[in-house]
Amino acid sequence: MARTNLTKTNAPGRYATTGANLTLANGDVVNGNQFKSTGKELLVARNTDGVTPYYLSVTSAADPYGRTGDISQHDLAPGETHVFGPFPVQGWQQSDGNIYVNAENAAIELAVVVLP
Repeated sequence: MARTNLTKTNAPGRYATTGANLTLANGDVVNGNQFKSTGKELLVARNTDGVTPYYLSVTSAADPYGRTGDISQHDLAPGETHVFGPFPVQGWQQSDGNIYVNAENAAIELAVVVLP
């Protein structure tokens, strides 16, 4: 099956007088999630479970020197929210132009913020 796309939220600009609402989605445990890579994205992950810690993984891609560095099973304690990135194109963008994200449980909510 195809990975589930995450909706991006544009961050307010430097002189914005209002915030932006995040579009959160539950992690797709079966298929995984993805978002198009431009090098300006932050990934927000929140564990909505009140008791159990769950992990999140982000798959890297080889950079021009063949190096990789996955975010492997990063634990989020109950109620915690973590921010990852930004993700440079080199080293993160997969061959289809996406960043791959995997959540251990649907209690992990995901959002993508695009920096100005």
